[in-house]
Amino acid sequence: MKRAARGGFSLLDAIVATCVLVLAITIALPALKMASADAAKQTCTNNLKTLSSAFQQYTGIRQGFPPRRTGLGGKLPFGGWGVQIIPFIEPKLASAFNPDYDYYDPINQDVSRQTVDAFLCPASPKDRKLVVTASASVSSRNTDRASVFSFEPGLNDFISSNGMRMPSTGYGVNWPSGTRGNRHQAMTDDVTVPFHLVSDGLSNTLLIVEKAGLPDPWRVGKMTGEGSPLGAELSRGAWAGFGSIQFSTFDRETGEDRGKGDASDCAVNCNNFFGIYGFHPEGANILLCDGSVRFVTPELDGLTFARLTTRDDGQPIDPTSF
Repeated sequence: MKRAARGGFSLLDAIVATCVLVLAITIALPALKMASADAAKQTCTNNLKTLSSAFQQYTGIRQGFPPRRTGLGGKLPFGGWGVQIIPFIEPKLASAFNPDYDYYDPINQDVSRQTVDAFLCPASPKDRKLVVTASASVSSRNTDRASVFSFEPGLNDFISSNGMRMPSTGYGVNWPSGTRGNRHQAMTDDVTVPFHLVSDGLSNTLLIVEKAGLPDPWRVGKMTGEGSPLGAELSRGAWAGFGSIQFSTFDRETGEDRGKGDASDCAVNCNNFFGIYGFHPEGANILLCDGSVRFVTPELDGLTFARLTTRDDGQPIDPTSF
């Protein structure tokens, strides 16, 4: 009697199946990456909305926007807007924070080193390390001015404006000189800014922007070095630290140098120290003073960026231009 042929895969069948599997993965991988990027972008937007809600609760009580930085005037300990709004995000953390001491003081380090999701964008690189090293400020209740404190604070992917570095050519020539300083933004140093000072309108003025990846320098999608330890006054990238920096525009190809003051300038995703910077393929998030979250692309021109940054330049902004 003839034996029945054995079932199962032949070598050719295995090769074909493997090729089909590899092809399926190759086809699916871009879709999976896109889905992951979309999810990170949405979470980033939601986190910024959480910050927006905290700002609105603060302004509802104080009738104005919180200090972007404290400590420069010699009357308050070192800190930033993150410390001002943390009670509306993490009340338990806020209750453990002592505002009479610097955010990096040993008495506050257990709070300041905590990771608070609302201050982060999941698209931002994960392997980052920020070290702050500083002594007690003159306004801190800590009278030990000789000791140097060092710790790793919780990170922050959002920041406010500390003025605009305008190009000396192009649109910079006609920029109102009175608004070039760092005291004409929605938030300023040490004090609450009343609503009426935002005369350009809440929907036409930036509050904070995405500026992810700190302390590492990123230029046009590439990391150009590694972050280094920072003093307290330079600690952008810590949610409890100084929450502002001077904005600028840059060369679109290199992400370096100041913009030329023309349409070639780059304000989004070119320089993560002084510009809007997100790790999303299409652009980055911004929060306006009216509480709305907007997603801006690299097409945002430098002049519009400057006008959004300044609260009282008196210049109209086309709502479709950003």
